[in-house]
Amino acid sequence: MTAFIKDEFTWDGMYLMYRGRHELSVNMEVARPDCHPSWIGKPQPTFIARFKYGSKPWKSWVNFLVKNCTVEKYIELQQNDSPVGAMEQLGFKPRKRRVA
Repeated sequence: MTAFIKDEFTWDGMYLMYRGRHELSVNMEVARPDCHPSWIGKPQPTFIARFKYGSKPWKSWVNFLVKNCTVEKYIELQQNDSPVGAMEQLGFKPRKRRVA
C-alpha cells in the first residue's frame, strides 16, 4: 500500500488530482499513447475529487488523505461511491461554516 505524498497533489481550481506513483498507477505513454513527450515515464494523474460549487476545501481533503489513508484504499472506496462518500467512509467530517 502506498501512502499519499502531499507534494504530489495538484489543484487547478476545480479538480484535485494525485500525480504520485502507486500500485495501481499506469504510465502516461501506456494510458495515452499520443501523450506529449514530456509526459513519457510519468504516472497518469489519478482523479481525487472535483469541487464544482460552493466552498472548495481541497486543502483539508489533502491533509486528511495524507494522514489517514493510502492511495489504493481511496481508489477502492471511490470506485464504489462518490469522492464525498469515500471521504465520509474514511471518517472525514467537513468543517461547519460559520454564519455571520
